Amino acid sequence: MKHLLLLLSFTLSSHFLVNAEPPKAASKIKFTTVEHDFGNQPQGKPVSWEFDFINESTSDPLLLEDVKASCGCTTPTWTKEPVMPKKSGSIKAQYNMAREGAFRKSITVTTKDGETITLYISGNAVAQEQGVNKAEGTMLGGSTE
Repeated sequence: MKHLLLLLSFTLSSHFLVNAEPPKAASKIKFTTVEHDFGNQPQGKPVSWEFDFINESTSDPLLLEDVKASCGCTTPTWTKEPVMPKKSGSIKAQYNMAREGAFRKSITVTTKDGETITLYISGNAVAQEQGVNKAEGTMLGGSTE
């Protein structure tokens, strides 16, 4: 009976150890913000925003492996060299504002360690009609007198 209990205990322990998930590594990359709203901006005038991040690791450098925008209207540029522990880097997202109307675009960031973070930019491209900038409600190109 003692051997049977020991065998059963060993079998159950082995089952739990084999099926247990490995512990997840702590995230190295931490952004100060993951979303930016430009609000109303004039159509045709590109806008950009810089997303700042820090390497939260205490010992390992952080390397961005890939940064991809959701469409060709958004161009990302980023820190290409490894970011040392407790140091910072950035990802700049530029939107071309070519189309009138509201937009929400994503930028997917993948680190060398396999972390994936999605950043977002949004806003509203407002058309300029007959010398009036509708985004600001001001006259363009001359005095109002």
